[in-house]
Amino acid sequence: MRKWVIAITAAAIIMANGNAASAESVITPKKVILKVNNTGMFVDEATTSTLLDPQLYATPEIRNNRVMIPIASVIKEFGGSSSWSAKDKKVSLTLGNNNVVLYLNKTNAYVNGVSKTLDSTPITSSEGRTLVPLRFVSDNLGITLIWDSKNQIIALYRGEFDAYPNDYSNYFISMSDSNSNNNSTPDTTPNSKPIDQNGVQISVGDRISNGFFYGEVRKVDGGRILVYWDSKNDLYISDEDTDYWAMLSGVKYLSSSWVNASTLTVES
Repeated sequence: MRKWVIAITAAAIIMANGNAASAESVITPKKVILKVNNTGMFVDEATTSTLLDPQLYATPEIRNNRVMIPIASVIKEFGGSSSWSAKDKKVSLTLGNNNVVLYLNKTNAYVNGVSKTLDSTPITSSEGRTLVPLRFVSDNLGITLIWDSKNQIIALYRGEFDAYPNDYSNYFISMSDSNSNNNSTPDTTPNSKPIDQNGVQISVGDRISNGFFYGEVRKVDGGRILVYWDSKNDLYISDEDTDYWAMLSGVKYLSSSWVNASTLTVES
């Protein structure tokens, strides 16, 4: 009789542990949408974006034809964790059963303890934030990556989804687009020339505006313009709402950010 009791108890324990393991393996579907050179991040079905990097306002960038991003907020949204070792200049990422370790400006990385070679090294952004190669990280952490090249938007998925769209033009619509009477989908592909939305060429030192924000042009790189945003329209934007409207406009108030020339207006 005692043997039967022991056997039944052991079976119950095994079944309980098995059910717990199965529960842990179930992944809640999660979606994160990002845009190159934009501070915002859309999570799941949210209609407004949150900040990808609330401290330094770093954005996804393209370097050497690779998308590089500040990864901490994304990993957190997916239920994982990240850490930075200043001593070793090392980024550690954990998501589910996977672990990825990368080193600043080095091509060697580790995936679950196995050495890997990167084709694009982690770098430091102009804001001082470490950016990691997104494709390598997503592939090795079990995240599906969809690249909308026309709109330069990155869609990240984890868990089961019925379908993955290829067009994400309904995200990151600027204030000028949303206030326009034209209902056609805007083409957000960056221009290759420094021309503002009125056809005026942009030069270093110009005063420009984007929505309710004003700044000075610091650098020009084709159709990409580096602007220091030093003032705003106080009549329409209170100090308390500044961060929210700056996020919608894709600028970094009282800081520098790269923006597309076609979204700007040169002030006369």
